[in-house]
Amino acid sequence: MFGMGMPMTFLDLIIAGGWQTWIIPLVSGGVGWWTNAVAVRMMFEPTEFVGIKPYLGWQGIVPASALTLASRSTDLILGKLLNLKDLFAGFDAKQTVKELGPALDQMTDQTLQDVIGKHAPTVWSGMAPQAQQVIRSMLRSEIEQATIGILQDFHDNMDRIIDLKKVVMNEVARDKKVISVMFRSVGENEFQFIKASGWYFGLPFGVLQMLQWVAIPVWWTLPLAGFAVGYATNWIALKLVFEPQQPTKIGPFVVQALFHKRQQEVAELYATNISSKVMNPRNIVQTITSGEHGKILFGIVEKHMGALLDKYEQHPMASMLFPADKRDALRAEMFARLEAELPKPGGFLEQFTARTMDIQGELMKRMKRLDATSFEGVLRPAFQQDEWKLIVVGGALGLAAGFAQLVLCFGEVWESVSF
Repeated sequence: MFGMGMPMTFLDLIIAGGWQTWIIPLVSGGVGWWTNAVAVRMMFEPTEFVGIKPYLGWQGIVPASALTLASRSTDLILGKLLNLKDLFAGFDAKQTVKELGPALDQMTDQTLQDVIGKHAPTVWSGMAPQAQQVIRSMLRSEIEQATIGILQDFHDNMDRIIDLKKVVMNEVARDKKVISVMFRSVGENEFQFIKASGWYFGLPFGVLQMLQWVAIPVWWTLPLAGFAVGYATNWIALKLVFEPQQPTKIGPFVVQALFHKRQQEVAELYATNISSKVMNPRNIVQTITSGEHGKILFGIVEKHMGALLDKYEQHPMASMLFPADKRDALRAEMFARLEAELPKPGGFLEQFTARTMDIQGELMKRMKRLDATSFEGVLRPAFQQDEWKLIVVGGALGLAAGFAQLVLCFGEVWESVSF
């Protein structure tokens, strides 16, 4: 068939090997793609440990290290990108209160309804509408002045009240998925590249594997090659995501790590995710109104609102509406109501935080200007701490695929093996 007395070439041997030999490169490409796809999935799933703790089972690398990753990322943000003084640069308590006018109107009406309407309904309802409006306007003006004082004190004590790292850690402790969602969203292009690269790198490895098999058809070479493909494709893909940091000329080509090439886009995605999913007004308000931060904040509120009540107790109208023996109870009720109302979703504090702290804009602007090493620290920790596990798992999966290929495609070779 190949010519009498003519030595067989590699091509002749490949053709003679049949379809089992021909598909070795395709199988290798498939193994590369599969191991990389599994590795990406294992980064994020499952959220909780599945199996028998501590070693027999698996938990996604990101959720397993959610608090550590959150802490590192937040340290980067607060160390190089954000600080409270910059966020509150140009803060003007009077202008802020003016912008929050509708919220103050609501607070005034709520106070009239809950306090006067409850404790002095007969006197209040017996007043002429003009008199009621005078009292409302006077109360609205006094609440505005008290609020200006509260916000100015808040600004002066912001380092004691606002702990952005605690905001992040509280949210991640509550929901570990939030970190997975963030990293998946920010690194979507890189994760797709890791999957696809398994095929592109696995295929040429498969050609070499095919040539080796034709030359030395020893049973253990297929599993070994499968391990090498699974291990190498994962390792190469992870390296190329982050290296080289700067555009580097290799022959006629200029290459740069995919993640670094997308710095402007990644900065926008990361800032949007942080500001909407973690450092959002709702989470910030929940943190600053609880624990020691809440004690300081409500201490400021009580100081200014207490001064307002002291002033009103000297007013002749107060004697008519609220007898002296009821004022202490009224004061306690007012403070309790404020502590309950201020943290509510969509309330005054949340509106104030949303208007004052432009976390998304500041983070995006500064992140776009980061040096390459610092920028890499945004996403790299998700890979770096346990990326060896992904590489080893890729090798193990490739080894299993190599055994499967040996048994299914070269059964006669496997059957001849004796241990």
